[in-house]
Amino acid sequence: MRHFYFVLALLLGSANLLVAQIDGYVYLYEDNVQVPAPNAAVYWEGTSTGTTTDDKGYFSLEKVPGHNTLIASFTGYQNLSKVIISRKGSTNFVLIPESTELEDVTVTGEALATQVNAKAAGLHFEINNKELRKAACCNLSESFETNASIDVSFNDGITGTKQIEMLGLAGKYALIQRENVPFARGLNAQNGLSYVPGPFIESIQVTKGLSSVLNGYESITGQINVEYYKPENAPRLLINVFGNTGGRNEINALIRDSWSDAAKAHNSTMLHFSSVPYAQDRNGDQFADLTMGRQFNAMHRVHYKLNPNWEGQFGLVLVDDLREGGQMSALENVDPFGWSFSSRDKRYGFFGKNGYIFPDKEIRSIGIIYNGSYQERNSTYGNRGTKLHQGNFYLNTILQDYIGNLEHQFKTGISLNVDQVSEQLYLIGRDSSLYQHQRNEIVPGAYFEYSYEPADDFSLVAGIRSDYNSYFDKLYFSPRLQARYQLSPNTTFRLSGGRGQRSPNRLAESSSALASSRDLQFVDTYRFPEIAWNAGFSWSQNIILGENVLRWNTDLFYTWFESKLVMDLDYDPLKAYILNRSGSQSWSLLSQMDYSLGKNFDIRLAYKYLNSQDKFLEGLDLSYQIPVHRAFLNLAYATEKEWKFDATLNWFGKKRQPNTSLSPAEFQQLDWSPDYFTVNLQVNKVWRRFEFFAGVDNLFNYKQENPIVNPSQAFSNYFDSNFVWGPIFGRNIYAGLYYRLP
Repeated sequence: MRHFYFVLALLLGSANLLVAQIDGYVYLYEDNVQVPAPNAAVYWEGTSTGTTTDDKGYFSLEKVPGHNTLIASFTGYQNLSKVIISRKGSTNFVLIPESTELEDVTVTGEALATQVNAKAAGLHFEINNKELRKAACCNLSESFETNASIDVSFNDGITGTKQIEMLGLAGKYALIQRENVPFARGLNAQNGLSYVPGPFIESIQVTKGLSSVLNGYESITGQINVEYYKPENAPRLLINVFGNTGGRNEINALIRDSWSDAAKAHNSTMLHFSSVPYAQDRNGDQFADLTMGRQFNAMHRVHYKLNPNWEGQFGLVLVDDLREGGQMSALENVDPFGWSFSSRDKRYGFFGKNGYIFPDKEIRSIGIIYNGSYQERNSTYGNRGTKLHQGNFYLNTILQDYIGNLEHQFKTGISLNVDQVSEQLYLIGRDSSLYQHQRNEIVPGAYFEYSYEPADDFSLVAGIRSDYNSYFDKLYFSPRLQARYQLSPNTTFRLSGGRGQRSPNRLAESSSALASSRDLQFVDTYRFPEIAWNAGFSWSQNIILGENVLRWNTDLFYTWFESKLVMDLDYDPLKAYILNRSGSQSWSLLSQMDYSLGKNFDIRLAYKYLNSQDKFLEGLDLSYQIPVHRAFLNLAYATEKEWKFDATLNWFGKKRQPNTSLSPAEFQQLDWSPDYFTVNLQVNKVWRRFEFFAGVDNLFNYKQENPIVNPSQAFSNYFDSNFVWGPIFGRNIYAGLYYRLP
C-alpha cells in the first residue's frame, strides 16, 4: 500500500501539463460581415487529428507534437492555415469565399502576436514569439516594451535592477512562473526577471487580476507564465547574438537532440552568457550610468513519454550573476576608497513534472509538479553589505475531472511550499549586524476549483484554497472567482475578485534604499504577511471596421491591502522607514485598441490611468515613481520579402518623488518629475535560416540629467539615488541575429 501511495504521488499533477489545447472560432466573411461557420473542419496539417466547429463556429483540439500548422476549411470557401507554436491558446479564422479575388479582402494567415483568450473566464493574454521579436529583449524584464499591461522601471540609479509593474504595483505582487512553476519570488523577486533569457521564450501568458487557486496563494495583481521552447517542439539549434552601444554583449544557444516518435526521451540544453565589460558616464556625475558585470545561465531538460498517456519532464538550472556599479574612480581602480556597488548571485535548481491521462475518461488526469532551488546573494553598497540566502522546495499536485457532464469540471489537489530565508545587513569591516532576520516557513495547503460552462457564451471559475503557515502559525483562506459572459460573438464581459497573500523579505525588498546614505529603520519587527483583495472588470469588443477587425479591450482593477510592507522616504530625508501598514490601495484603468491598417500593417494604441497609494507614516499618499497617466503607440509593418519594421512611442506622465522639503536647499528635489516621451525603432530581416535585427532605444536621446542627489559626496548625508524617474543612459543602438535550424 505504501508503494501505491508513492506511485500515486508521482503521478498526481496538472492536467494542463499534458493537455496542449488550442481553441478558437471559425468565421465566414460574407458581405463584409463575419458570421459563425458551423461544422467547419479544423485539423493539423499532415495528421489525422482534427475536429469540427459547433453552431457558433467554436472548436477545441489538442496540439500534436511536431506539427505546427493548423488548417480551417469550409465548403465553398478558401482554406486558411496558421502557424501555431504555443502548446495552449486561442486563435480565430476568417474564411473568404473561393470566388472572392484575393485583392478584394485582406486576410492575415498568422496567429495574432498578442490576443485575449476568448474562452478563458479571466482576462488572459497570449503573447507569442512574434510579439517578443518586436523588441531587442535580452531577458524577461525587457520583454514587455510593446505591451501596455506591464511597465518596466529601474529601482534606483546605481544597481541597474529593473522591476516590472502591474496594476500600478511592484512585480513582486504578480505570480511569475516558468512553465507553471513559481520562479521570480522571494529573493528572486527582482533580479529573477533577468534570469530568463528572452531568445528561449516561446510564449508568455499574462493573466490580469487574481489567477487560479491551483497555482498558489501569492498572486495578487496577476500572473505571468513563461513558456520556454521544449524538447518536443524546440528548433534543433537556435543561436542568438546581441550587442549594443551600452557595452552589453550577449550570446544564447539552444540545442536539442533529433526528434523521433520512437524515442522515449528527448533532451534540450539552453546556454546564456552576457557581459558589460566597461562602465560609461554620459551625464558627468562621476557615477556609472549602467552596471558592469557578467551572467552565465544554463538549463538542461529531459522530456520523456512512457506511453501515450503518461509523460513528463525534469531538468536542472544554474545561474551565476555578477554586477558592479558606483563611482567611476572606484570601478577604474583609480580610487580604492570610492563608493562602489557589487552584487553576486548564485542560484541552483531542479524541477520536474509528471502526468497521466486516463484513456477512457474525458479530461480526467492526475499529475505532479516539483521544484527545488537554493540562492545566495552577497552585495556591497558603499560601506554597507548584505548577505541573503534562500532555500525553497515546492510541490503541487492536481486532479482534474468532471461532475456528471463536462459542464461541471473541477481541479483539486494538495501543495507544499517550504522556504528558509536569512537576511543580514552589516557594516563592512565590522562584525556586528545592523539587521538580521531568519524565516523558516512550511506551508502545506489544499484547494478546490470548480468550473461551470453551460454554454459557449458563459463560463465561471470559483476556487478556494486553505494554507497553514508555520511561520505565522495561522491558517489562511484564499477565495477567488472569475466569470465571463459573451453578449454576442464580438462582445465579452469579465468579472474577477478574491484574495492573495505573500511573505515579504524586508531587507531584500528595501535594498534600493541602500543605494543612498539613508539609515534603514525597520519599524515593525513582528511577523506579518502581506494580504490584499483584488477585484476587476473588463470589456472586450470586436468591431468590423473596413476589411479588418478592431479589437478593443478595456479593464478596471482595484487592489486593497489589509497589510503591506511600505518604505517611507518622505518622513526624514536621512532615513528610510520600513513598516507594515493597512490601507494601501491601487486603481488601474487600461484601454487598448489593436487594428490592421492594411495588409501586414498593425497598430496598437493604449492609455492607462494609475492611482496607486501607500499608507505612509503621515497617511495615505501616492506611491513613488508610478505615473498617473501613461500612453502607448506601436506600429508594426511586414513586407512580403520578410522585412519587419516596428516603432513604439511611449508617453510617461508625471511621477511623485520622495519629499525633500526638510533637506538643505541645495539637495531639495522637485515633488513631481516632468512627463516625457521615448521612441524605439527596430528593423528585422529574415534571410533563409537567419533573422537579422537592428534598432535604437530612446531615439531622441531623452535623459534625466541628475538622477543622483549629492553624487560628489557619496559617503555624506543626503547622497541618494532613489529619484530615478526617467532614462539615465540615453540613446542606445543595438544589433544582433538569430540562426535557427528547424
